[in-house]
Amino acid sequence: MADLDRDDMAILHVLQDDARNTTTETIGERVDLASSTVASRINDLERRGVITGYAPAIDYEKAGFEQRLILLGTVRPETDDEGVVTKVSEIENVISVRRLLADEDDLHIELVIRSQERAEAVADELHALGVEITKTSVVVEETTRVFDHFGEKYTSDG
Repeated sequence: MADLDRDDMAILHVLQDDARNTTTETIGERVDLASSTVASRINDLERRGVITGYAPAIDYEKAGFEQRLILLGTVRPETDDEGVVTKVSEIENVISVRRLLADEDDLHIELVIRSQERAEAVADELHALGVEITKTSVVVEETTRVFDHFGEKYTSDG
């Protein structure tokens, strides 16, 4: 586990606001650090695996993927489940996979699709990997938010 000090937490807080349009100079102003120190700390957070990437938030419906599905599945007992999450995540149209500590429905798979035929093809691919789909749900509404309690109190706006 990474030990984060107040400066690391403040930097993470600012990055979560808008990492794409925030410079190290802007972050430095908000957390009272030199931009070179901010850059060094961001590099260190990336190296330690605290920051794992920077990704855009995509409206899949506007991108042409009319359906968003949540599949609940169970990894069959006879399946060699080493790396099953990675294998499932590599299937086209899968956008997230969670493996739970559970006897049944231990895999939650989210996918975006343009057609029912593609959903059926994904189900076939999952079956070939040893995943039995037990439930399929269509996402009709969603809201997400980042964990934003890192360090607002350590910034100039906190």
